[in-house]
Amino acid sequence: MQRLITSLSACAALAVAGTTAASVTSFTGFTVERTITTQGNTRYQVFGNWNAPNLVFLNVFNFNTDSGSMNARHQDSSEDALGNPGASWSASFNLAGSIARENDSWVTASGSGTSAGNDTALDPSFNPSNTSSIPANAGWYDNTPGSPNFIAAGGASGYRMLLLQVVRSGDDAGQISMHTAELAWKVAGTQTPIFGVGSFMLPAPGAMGLLLTGGIVGRRRRA
Repeated sequence: MQRLITSLSACAALAVAGTTAASVTSFTGFTVERTITTQGNTRYQVFGNWNAPNLVFLNVFNFNTDSGSMNARHQDSSEDALGNPGASWSASFNLAGSIARENDSWVTASGSGTSAGNDTALDPSFNPSNTSSIPANAGWYDNTPGSPNFIAAGGASGYRMLLLQVVRSGDDAGQISMHTAELAWKVAGTQTPIFGVGSFMLPAPGAMGLLLTGGIVGRRRRA
């Protein structure tokens, strides 16, 4: 397998209320991991990265394609009467087989594409939900409020959450697209959401260099 890992820098910070000193948790940007699947397709897994522990992920919102086309393929395990696989950005439909899951495009707010049907939901702006690109201003969120969705240890910044898998048919050389998304998370045991925004490119820039974007800090309603 061929793998290319690159980070696109974006950051946001917010002091957590109720502490004596300024406690800051930061979103440090997206990381894109590129893999060629055993079926010859190009798979991108997009992670959000943070630099602090004890964080609970809430949702992705205001997702947009700023340039180019995502050109994502779907290979859900559910099939119609003619045997054609269904097309949905929900990972719940591809639980039946690892090959389908590996070659399918889906979103997740749980860090796991294998259980997203139970713990990730598409918000109403994710309409339609079966296209080759995520609709403008769409979002998705963790659907298990009674079970904290902790951001796990891993990645260059120390903590990360898998948010999106995009698979393109065959060799995707030249299919360049830029995407922006906003995120919400909180410190475990608190109720105040923290927000950040960042951008990533497909294919991951690699030899083309790194794209840097500024961070946004603020409080707003959860999408």
